[in-house]
Amino acid sequence: MVGLMLENARRAGLDRVRGVGGIGVIPPDWRARLRDRPARGLRASLDRRGVQDLLRRRPDPRELWQRRSELRAKWDKRPDRDELLALLRKHRVLLAGLAVTAVFAAGDASIAGAISDRTPDPDHAQRVAVAYPLQVQSTPPSVRRYLNAIANGERLREEAVVAAAARATLERAKAEAAAAAAGEWQPWMGGTATTTPGTVLPGIGEFVMPARGTFTSGFGSRWGTFHNGIDIAGPIGTPIYAVANGTVIDAGPAEGFGLWVRIRHDDGSITVYGHMYDFFVSRGERVPAGMQIARMGNRGDSTGPHLHFEVIVNGQHIDPQQWLALHGLNFG
Repeated sequence: MVGLMLENARRAGLDRVRGVGGIGVIPPDWRARLRDRPARGLRASLDRRGVQDLLRRRPDPRELWQRRSELRAKWDKRPDRDELLALLRKHRVLLAGLAVTAVFAAGDASIAGAISDRTPDPDHAQRVAVAYPLQVQSTPPSVRRYLNAIANGERLREEAVVAAAARATLERAKAEAAAAAAGEWQPWMGGTATTTPGTVLPGIGEFVMPARGTFTSGFGSRWGTFHNGIDIAGPIGTPIYAVANGTVIDAGPAEGFGLWVRIRHDDGSITVYGHMYDFFVSRGERVPAGMQIARMGNRGDSTGPHLHFEVIVNGQHIDPQQWLALHGLNFG
């Protein structure tokens, strides 16, 4: 049986080829048949020779130059104005439909290059309809930036207050020196005098009230903390006075107080004046009782314009109201 199959294949001019799972046969001219078979589908589109033929068929500039008369004749045959108008009138319905479709499509589209009245995105330019520079919206500043700007402004103002107080102290020192040279008594000379220069708020003996105003808060527990002084409320700019003769030991910014002044008196007690709008004395300056040292303000941790007044004796805070009462001064 096998011999008969081989004989038939030999008669047909086919060569034997051993395949998988049996014996198969292919024609001896299979390469030529495959090469001559017409290409189809993707193979035809990817035929290298076809691509090369297309590249070789590019128009030659010399050929176009030789055919210029033919091209000019075709250009001269272009439709004139009347023919274009007639064509537009003929297809006016179609053109109107295309225009309406384009308008509706443009209404739903966003064209980045067009002029818009919408609010620009952060750090993006906004085109406008007039010849002004591009409007750019910067990134909105954060709360931290605002707070830093406020803190910087406060710092600059505090420096200005301290500098102004130093100038005022120098001017007073010059005036006192000139008065002493002229034979006038000055507080720093010691002794007594019938009138004390700088005393604008009379008190009892050598003590005066720190300010005129409304008593609003006393010494003791308040809002879950301990209030180490008393509060005297009044309009911003209300005068603040040194309660007794003493020496300024601090004058400037203080945490929580905004601006403060501290005075050490002749008996060793210390008085503190806080939340001031500004002050007029400097550290190391000698001040008499009743001298205006500052003006009432609302700086620091404050709920309104007032003077925060403290008294420290032997390193301990005591009730300023009682301390003033011991020296004959009471709130009416």
